[in-house]
Amino acid sequence: MKKLIIFDLDGTLIDTLEDLKNAVNHALLTKNYPIKSKEQVRKAIGNGVSKLIERSLPTGVSQEEYQSTLEIFKIHYSNHYMDYSKPYDGITNLLTLLKNDGYLLAVATNKLQEIAEKLINKYFPNLFDVIAGDQIGRKKKPASDMVDHILQTLNIKQEDALYIGDTEIDKQTAVNSHIDYLLESYGYRTKQEWEQLNPKEKVFSSPNDLYIEIKKHC
Repeated sequence: MKKLIIFDLDGTLIDTLEDLKNAVNHALLTKNYPIKSKEQVRKAIGNGVSKLIERSLPTGVSQEEYQSTLEIFKIHYSNHYMDYSKPYDGITNLLTLLKNDGYLLAVATNKLQEIAEKLINKYFPNLFDVIAGDQIGRKKKPASDMVDHILQTLNIKQEDALYIGDTEIDKQTAVNSHIDYLLESYGYRTKQEWEQLNPKEKVFSSPNDLYIEIKKHC
């Protein structure tokens, strides 16, 4: 039986897409670059804000221009990350059920540590045991650093942990961390996109489906 459930944040626990899109476009407009659609931003999410800006800028921009645009994004997002972001339907119920069932809960996210903590504490107070985000000295997912930190902090073995996420980055994080995983399609990757990536990959379309699967195998 699993003892620990580790969740990705963006696209798994909270729909942050609107606020991310607005911050990306604020930075691009400030620099007189073409803005991105919500769909384009959705597909660029997964490896943290540095990669998000890199993927949103036109090809060929200088490193200096990239860094400047990234800083504009960070400043704007740090003041607007809760404007439209909200938990996915059914997520709070899923977390409450898992907590009542006796599981430890953790978050592993490429979002900045401070912002991740504020979002989790606002929307899911007293539900998570560890929050591991992007901070100095810790490699971003898909490196295993965040999961390793969580396992060490809670003194949990790899075989006793389960990772839940919505992107190929999440899958690779679990593989690199040598822990089991479940994937969902209500976040930033659709069922059709998962089928294109791997037709044999099993994905779940709602938090309720995830709970049923967790109880079935954990």
